[in-house]
Amino acid sequence: MTRRILSFILALVMGLCCVPALADDGYAGQSYTAGSTLLSNLTHNCPNTGIMLPAQFSPYQTTYLLTVADWVSRPTFTPVAMDPAAVIYVNGRQVRSGTASQVIEMTDQPQAVTIQVSNGSASTTYTVYLQRRPSEKRTRVSAGYINDIYLKGTTWRIDADLVTLKYQGDDYESGSLSTFKNGSVDHYDYEVHPNCIFYYGTKQNPIKVNNISEFMANYQVYGSNFYTIIYIESQIVAVLPYGADY
Repeated sequence: MTRRILSFILALVMGLCCVPALADDGYAGQSYTAGSTLLSNLTHNCPNTGIMLPAQFSPYQTTYLLTVADWVSRPTFTPVAMDPAAVIYVNGRQVRSGTASQVIEMTDQPQAVTIQVSNGSASTTYTVYLQRRPSEKRTRVSAGYINDIYLKGTTWRIDADLVTLKYQGDDYESGSLSTFKNGSVDHYDYEVHPNCIFYYGTKQNPIKVNNISEFMANYQVYGSNFYTIIYIESQIVAVLPYGADY
């Protein structure tokens, strides 16, 4: 597995051809709310090969993980604010509500695209973790407690107690509120890809580290070992703080 096989995946569809896409997600017709710092919709211009999780945009879901085919090079995002008076910045550059952002320059490395919606002194930041991936590779996303991180020979491995998640709904009111069950401690042991990306902290404020040793030293500092784990085939390619948005 080469670096190009390392893929960062999260939920919304991004794709092969660059044709503007508008998601029929139930929010596009939402009435404007004065003073709001939320988006009513967020779309992108490549709807054919990308995979984003969660797949349906919700104003209350502020973090997404998106992978695109390895040849995609010119993605853009189109944010729509609930309040037309709100100011939107994509990666620090101002974008008018309902119009496409600047092109996000793609590399073979993962990157975070930030979409900040400001209204007066208040603001909300949406983050899309973006990464290329070979489209033929199987990808999965799990959540669970990290039991152990250890070295077996020359390969790092993670032992995790995975849980069953249940989302309450995708409508405006419930957003992405979730519950999870964990009846007993189970052990799922997976190999860590050499180029795995690690973040600790909180889902709203993830902190990227340089290597697995730095992650091991910090991943419980916020009092939790509960993380989102992303795989390609049977290798872990990204570990992110878990947390439902409220």
